[in-house]
Amino acid sequence: MDDAKRTKRIWFRVTTEEYAAIQQKQKEANIISRESFLRKIVMEGRILRLEIPELREISVLLSRCSTNLNQITRRVNSTGRLYAGELSETKQELARAENMMRKIYERLSEINI
Repeated sequence: MDDAKRTKRIWFRVTTEEYAAIQQKQKEANIISRESFLRKIVMEGRILRLEIPELREISVLLSRCSTNLNQITRRVNSTGRLYAGELSETKQELARAENMMRKIYERLSEINI
């Protein structure tokens, strides 16, 4: 399409860092015109936004497991004893985290780029 048909103009500001990143990516793409480069990115590029609520829950579970294991370790080091029930909650939380990770991998594998 020639520029005579392009009647709309878009202006936007960027930071120095953003400008340098645009220039670098433009150079890597071997496109001389910045307008052509930005048009190509917008028209053909993809924006992938992942919203995976399970990641937050996994983070919480792993934090709990870490805290539980630290408490168990301190108790074992001070008393020399380990009770079977102390590990059960941690094992359950790790199993939940593992199941969530499996679900996340399944969801990610469905993404077509």
